[in-house]
Amino acid sequence: MSYKNILLFFIFFTISSSYEAQKGEEISPYQEYLLQLKEYRKNCRNALKPFRYDGSLTTHFSYKEFTYSKEIEIATIQNEIYRLSFNAMGIMEDGISIKIYDKPKKFNKRTLLYEKENVTGTEFTVETNEMIEKFKQAKRDEGYEEKVVTHLRLKKLFIDYIIPAKDRVFETNEEDGSEIKVITKGAVILAVGYNNL
Repeated sequence: MSYKNILLFFIFFTISSSYEAQKGEEISPYQEYLLQLKEYRKNCRNALKPFRYDGSLTTHFSYKEFTYSKEIEIATIQNEIYRLSFNAMGIMEDGISIKIYDKPKKFNKRTLLYEKENVTGTEFTVETNEMIEKFKQAKRDEGYEEKVVTHLRLKKLFIDYIIPAKDRVFETNEEDGSEIKVITKGAVILAVGYNNL
């Protein structure tokens, strides 16, 4: 046996034994939560069928003492219908609101294309064809001519997750009696697919 083979065997043995030691250890609640999110992502992607998968994003958040929002942006391909698959199984606390707009939140005048309140522990899909009709109707109401409206499309979608305020919760440290703020977290997963059949 050459020195090279002995060295490779030693490296393999060291890596595999440390991996086995890690496998035997108990996983923390947070690690278990991350494993659950991985499964939720898979379910979220499967809900897109028969649409073609385009990408996914997991948005993590913490509940605070005030209501705030997190915004994500999605670009769309011309004249394609998109399916948005949301998985909110990672939200164990108070439900959040999901709002979809045609422009980012820095704009005062933007069109609300879709809204869902109190989203928690659920999964659902939405398609952009209804959003496109709302967008075109809003432009008609603003006075755009019909020949212009027929050619309008949504180039981007801006999805706002509105996280509600939550009172502080404290736990007492058993070792020294000090109070520790409990941080409550959640996550929502979005998978996107387009209808390119």
